Amino acid sequence: MSASASGLRRTQAERRAASEAALLQAAAELIAEVGIDRASLRGVGVRAGISRAMPAYHFGSKDGLVGRLIDHAYGRTFEATIAALHLTDDDIERLPRLELLRAIIETYIKIVSSGGSVEERAVVVMWGATFPSGSDLPAMIRADEATHAALTHVIQQGQHEGSIQPHVDADAAALLIMGMARGVAALSLSHPDAADPARVRELCGKAITALLGTP
Repeated sequence: MSASASGLRRTQAERRAASEAALLQAAAELIAEVGIDRASLRGVGVRAGISRAMPAYHFGSKDGLVGRLIDHAYGRTFEATIAALHLTDDDIERLPRLELLRAIIETYIKIVSSGGSVEERAVVVMWGATFPSGSDLPAMIRADEATHAALTHVIQQGQHEGSIQPHVDADAAALLIMGMARGVAALSLSHPDAADPARVRELCGKAITALLGTP
């Protein structure tokens, strides 16, 4: 393959990546503003300032777009957790699971309550949209199930290593922690001046330690 052909492919890949990033940002902004039901693929294309047909071209369907948006937002939370801990992957493997659990939840609350990331706000909006019995948001439901499973696994690891109480029901504890984090995040967005965000995060971390930590 010639250098010119390789450069052309890189340029095409870069254009595609830039287009997808613009669409994801537009989708997050639109969902955060008007909700998931009123956010259409055509509307996302218009918001992004590109062809109205491009969202379907890149993501196939609204559910595909929502799934990518959720994955992207969750990936940012994980990266922010790593940055907050200043640890490598090997260090994280040695970190007590109770501390890792606290770091994940406190970082998530910090990102969402800051209001600086529209993607995480959009995820909170979509989470609320799953409450009605007739809702149809499979990507969000799958993401919630995956999050619950991941938190359950961290808790079980903590029980095995000794940082988390062995008698705690891991599934129930994971659901409780998810509810606390999502509820705090949602209230922090709707009532940003209700409490000091740093104090709220601190209390959430202490609550996790009090509920799950070994004496």
